[in-house]
Amino acid sequence: MYSTSSIDFSQEMGTLPTMISDHPTATAAIAAALAQDWKESIRVNLAILKRDTRDIESLCRLAFAFLKTGQLLAAKRTYQKVLVLDKYNQIATKNLKKMMSLKKKDMANEASSYMSPMIFLEEPGKTKIVECVHVAPSHVLSTLSAGQEVFLKPKHHGIDVRTSNRTYVAALPDDISFKLHKMIAGGNTYQAIVKGVDKKSVKVMLRELKRGKRFASQPSFTSTTSYVSFAKSGRGDSPNMTPTGEDADSDVAPEESET
Repeated sequence: MYSTSSIDFSQEMGTLPTMISDHPTATAAIAAALAQDWKESIRVNLAILKRDTRDIESLCRLAFAFLKTGQLLAAKRTYQKVLVLDKYNQIATKNLKKMMSLKKKDMANEASSYMSPMIFLEEPGKTKIVECVHVAPSHVLSTLSAGQEVFLKPKHHGIDVRTSNRTYVAALPDDISFKLHKMIAGGNTYQAIVKGVDKKSVKVMLRELKRGKRFASQPSFTSTTSYVSFAKSGRGDSPNMTPTGEDADSDVAPEESET
């Protein structure tokens, strides 16, 4: 039997701020993560862990918040603490593997803007989920998370998907690129949100924000599009908005192929 009494979470962040509630909750920690307020997420989860050092869910949330703030060593140590408590924990195992290809310089300093889960609600003719092509290496994809806004950059022969600091993520398929290229040139504007990401693929939800005069009566996407509703339950394509970094669509990330 092992003891967790020696696990000192204050080493990662110093003394906890006095502003933290005496009774922080998992609900507050999850809300902070969904709002991408990673500093608040760290504070709340550390406070929870002061009461219960064996709380695996809080440890996973804490590690992911460390990861999102570029504190890679703290994230690694925290995931390792999870594996001390649960050596088969899939979240810790998967994210430790992901971190092997992640470098601190690859962590984008994305703005901590609130992204409501409602961004995944369907709007017939205005939204479409797209599987991107020509994706960036895994160390770039590892910096992305579901709900993160990315940006479309029209090129001469296609449309790139890039982060706010202009890092290349992927490209839209040729048919979508060809259509949107004309619509953007005609005055349409679009938002792109990461819907799901793993080591070798990325999906984005495209949303029409504005129609130019030339396409005022023409929807951007046909009604045959497979839409995603955040309220949908059960099987199907649901948004990956987890606060601990695991994929919603699968429990175990695919292994890298050996060369």
